[in-house]
Amino acid sequence: METPVHWDDEQVLLGVAVRAYFFDPQDADGQGDWVARLLPMLRPALPKPNQAEGERQAYTVGDLQVAVDAVFEHGNGLLCVSHRNGDRRPHDPEHWQRQLRVDAMLQSIVAAMAVSGDRQRPTVALLRCHNVVYQFDPGPPVLECLATGIGAAKRYHGEPGCISGQQLAAFCEPQLRALPAPPDGPAAGAQCETAFADTTPSAVAITDA
Repeated sequence: METPVHWDDEQVLLGVAVRAYFFDPQDADGQGDWVARLLPMLRPALPKPNQAEGERQAYTVGDLQVAVDAVFEHGNGLLCVSHRNGDRRPHDPEHWQRQLRVDAMLQSIVAAMAVSGDRQRPTVALLRCHNVVYQFDPGPPVLECLATGIGAAKRYHGEPGCISGQQLAAFCEPQLRALPAPPDGPAAGAQCETAFADTTPSAVAITDA
């Protein structure tokens, strides 16, 4: 059975609906199971990991290849988790929007795109920080910008082979900032009781045009 998640806040940032779940990092770090430490909001019904703790896997779709921190089975789809384990700074529940780095958000979304394209399954993008887990639900303009920017990003970076998630996110960030988007602010469904939305459907085409 999927665990309902009571998100603490939800805002729209750069065309991405961002849900935030805050937790006690000492309590999370004290858990014996690494999945419980990584995703404390899903205890006790933890998702099934696709790899061992600390093992990173590469997912490739077209000219994009991303090394992903963790992928989990959840319901009919997957959870793609990016873990900022080197940053121990806590995020403020009242001002997290100022602390969430855009590059980290975009890299998480790109990672989920790569997993979704590689596995052909709906995939949710998650970012695990010191005391908060973020879920990203990118709108169609954001997904289109990232999916269609791979070829241009490859030429920009002069890569003969695949480009990384960091390279694609860095190339697309200025374009995303320039896109017309809904005003940043509260989004519907804050503190929702649903588990996860399918935020990165595999039907989204990732091209090298």
